[in-house]
Amino acid sequence: MIRTVVAVIILATPLAALARPIHPQGVWEGTIGFKAIVACFNMGSNFTSVASYYYIDYLTPIRLHKNQEESYWHEFSDTGLWELGDPVNKTVTGIWHHPDTRKTLPIKLNYVDGREDDAACARDSFNLRLEAHPEVKASKLILFSPERKYRELRFADQVTVELFGPDPAIEIINSILKLNKSEKIIENYFKQRRLFLGRMGFPAVDLREIEILYWDQNFISMRLYFSTAGRGRMGISNDYRTWSTRSGEEIDLWQWVGDGSGERNLDPKLKEYLFSTTSEDYADCVDGYRGQGTFTIRLDKNGLQIFEEAYGDGCERYFVISFEQLLPFLNTSAKRVVSSIVESK
Repeated sequence: MIRTVVAVIILATPLAALARPIHPQGVWEGTIGFKAIVACFNMGSNFTSVASYYYIDYLTPIRLHKNQEESYWHEFSDTGLWELGDPVNKTVTGIWHHPDTRKTLPIKLNYVDGREDDAACARDSFNLRLEAHPEVKASKLILFSPERKYRELRFADQVTVELFGPDPAIEIINSILKLNKSEKIIENYFKQRRLFLGRMGFPAVDLREIEILYWDQNFISMRLYFSTAGRGRMGISNDYRTWSTRSGEEIDLWQWVGDGSGERNLDPKLKEYLFSTTSEDYADCVDGYRGQGTFTIRLDKNGLQIFEEAYGDGCERYFVISFEQLLPFLNTSAKRVVSSIVESK
């Protein structure tokens, strides 16, 4: 009876060992061919494991992943395949394979630290070389109109524009749009990179984009796009902002066309007018379709664009109303502003 129990224990042990794939967990330094690299391997799971590495000459992380049933680690976009042996005396050797040709390079890695760290790619030993103080990156000048130009400025995960033109309030608007270069911003930027390296093997950060939609002697209007890293559609937002190019005052277009409640609801009379002018057939769209009543307003050179949030089902409404058509629905102050636009055209 005792022999039977011992046999069961001996047979069970290899199965337990196979529950998680063996790989060089932690942070490692070494070479691919003659190029010095730093690599990190997160804990992984019974299904897949993720890692990352960078060349010390380039300091750009490249994601690695491997499914449990595979023998190769895949670089992002399959630019290379890694075949690694088991760690022996804190050293791992292997072969780098080009995915299309027969070219191979030897891999040799020596253990640094983090073997017990589930998120080793977030460790100082992997990241400190990558975290040089970010610099402002400026694009070339972009021509919006013959007299008006701008350039994009990026810092950490921020993006903004610097405006150049004849408008009196250019410097005021530039000061509103200036980059935040505080230490807190930099700290949060690197913290988020580490978070995603520790989870997914790549340094994701929130995505921000900026687009100038309209700019003349009266107004400038921009779209500010924001996507929270790792959240998909749920993390996406578009913010439309408008300023007077004469005074630098920000204009809330909802004060022109809202119902006065403080919420982003169209004035009932304007809404009735807009719905009466549409020629599209929405008979198949029952009340309660996604995006219904969730309007966005955007300044256009001829008037306003007013549209519901789109989900691709064809039910969302989209309207374009000229300044002339808009005038009867505006309050006194907005009517004065829009009348000056109409007169200046």
